[in-house]
Amino acid sequence: MAENVKTLRRRLRSIKNTKQITRAMEMVSAAKLRRAQDLLMAGRPYASKLQELLGRLAGSATASHPFFEKREVRNRVLVLVTADRGLAGSFNAQLVKRAEQILRESSTPVQLVCIGKKGYDYFKTRQWNIIFSVNDFNSKLTYERTNDVADRLTDLFLSGKGDEITVLYNSFVSTLVYRPTVEQILPLDPDALLAKATDTVEGASGEYIMEPTPAAVFESLLPRYINSKIYIIMAETFTAEHSARMVAMSAATKNSSELIDKVSLSMNKARQAAITKEILEIVGGAEALKG
Repeated sequence: MAENVKTLRRRLRSIKNTKQITRAMEMVSAAKLRRAQDLLMAGRPYASKLQELLGRLAGSATASHPFFEKREVRNRVLVLVTADRGLAGSFNAQLVKRAEQILRESSTPVQLVCIGKKGYDYFKTRQWNIIFSVNDFNSKLTYERTNDVADRLTDLFLSGKGDEITVLYNSFVSTLVYRPTVEQILPLDPDALLAKATDTVEGASGEYIMEPTPAAVFESLLPRYINSKIYIIMAETFTAEHSARMVAMSAATKNSSELIDKVSLSMNKARQAAITKEILEIVGGAEALKG
């Protein structure tokens, strides 16, 4: 019985240490979530306005620009965006599961681009080809890194190594909700750009004077648009990751508190039983000496 109390005390100490860790991780994730959410909310208006402007100019050069070239899809590229670390609930698992489903159900060959260590670790030992991977973002969002990824994806499309480039990532909805999202980034759809511009500026009127020409402005903005798409996708991912980790660590902290109560109760019962047994042994010995 004494050994049982000692074991329970050791277990209780371990649970308390775990609770301190999960509580600290929850607070760190909450702070990172606020910063990531600020970056996301600051980036969304820029991306939206850029898409609106491209929609207004979509009739200028869509027929000639290579970003709009729709080819027979012989090679697909799936960009899987996961986190570099775990302890975020089902954040990574549901993306990996969805990616594997897409790979198995595709009627044409699919090659992978893995952004995030968790996705790369899962697929590196499996049958699908990984073109390249980026595993050192560490949830730090910078224009230089996202532009580099956008340039590499653009080169894949322009060189013909990928006839269609699709991104799978978790989009941030709210602190408690994130949603797996599949979005095609290349080739661009001029109808979608026009629709976006129409929805955004419905009822508005006015002409813009552009130098040197609307077509030249349009073509110079297209690479910026692809860069902004990748930036927003990474911002969505990091915000959703911090949100998922904060919620997961909050649940772990709550579970630790409940477990501490249960183990404390069990330990107190074991101590009481041990004390009662010792008292009975003492009383029994005293009675035996009297006899």
